[in-house]
Amino acid sequence: MNNILTIKNDQDSKKDHKRLNAIMLISKKWNLIYDLISILHLFIEVTKILGENNYYTHSIINPILIEIKKRFHPTTSHGTAAARNINFNNNEMAFDENIVMEDDEQLSQPVNYNGLIDKIKHNLFAAMDHYWNNFTSSDMLLPSLLDPRMKDLSFVTITECLATENLLREKYEDQNNNSSSSSTNIDDENKGKKVFTVFANLKKKVSRADDEVCLYLQLEEIDLEANSFTWWYERREKFPILSFLAKKYLAVYACSTASERLFSDADNLLTAKRAKMDPRLFKKLMFLKRNSKHLDSIHES
Repeated sequence: MNNILTIKNDQDSKKDHKRLNAIMLISKKWNLIYDLISILHLFIEVTKILGENNYYTHSIINPILIEIKKRFHPTTSHGTAAARNINFNNNEMAFDENIVMEDDEQLSQPVNYNGLIDKIKHNLFAAMDHYWNNFTSSDMLLPSLLDPRMKDLSFVTITECLATENLLREKYEDQNNNSSSSSTNIDDENKGKKVFTVFANLKKKVSRADDEVCLYLQLEEIDLEANSFTWWYERREKFPILSFLAKKYLAVYACSTASERLFSDADNLLTAKRAKMDPRLFKKLMFLKRNSKHLDSIHES
């Protein structure tokens, strides 16, 4: 199109040629776009993963964000320090009405492409370091430790891994003490029952090394494509306390998209014309809507 307009002499073609040249992308701009796509594609991929509601996402959010942060980490200590000195306390946003948009002359100013991609990565790292600065705390890593797919915590340091394992032992002991209290109450109720001492020596004495945490930590990781809930369900008798903790921590979603989809489905079902629907019927319909994918058919064969 640009070549055709150059050979025409009428006034309109000349104007179109001038406008087209002003908006045409030069090779440096195309290269910049390709580089930006490779960077932003990573965030699109992560957003899709963490936005799913067909599987657990709380245990994988930290490994994913740590991996992204490593990719954008400055190569020098000076760059890291400069990134951490960026002020993020400015509440001004690009969508504020009081911000004056640049005029055509400002937009037409040439852009310095030298090192621009590095600057973008630098700012992305600075933002992640500011808003998510507790990636490797024990509380944040505990769900990942309870996920048998990444229980070795190979994405953090040994010190951070040991601290998380100690936290798991504390949680285990607390839950174990609560379970023991419940068992004591049951034993008090059964005091009137007969006790056979002939089997006393046959009872296995559980040592400290045989507790659930030690046994769990000695196991190998499972494949990333495997289902951790299925893994824990199949071993619920071997790890009764840890399986309870796993369900508690792994069931959390990384973001609110699952609940937003639920509210959207509810809004589509409970319309203005159905405002008098019985709550019990609404509950059943919502259950069928959300779980229909697990059923081959609602009719008996």
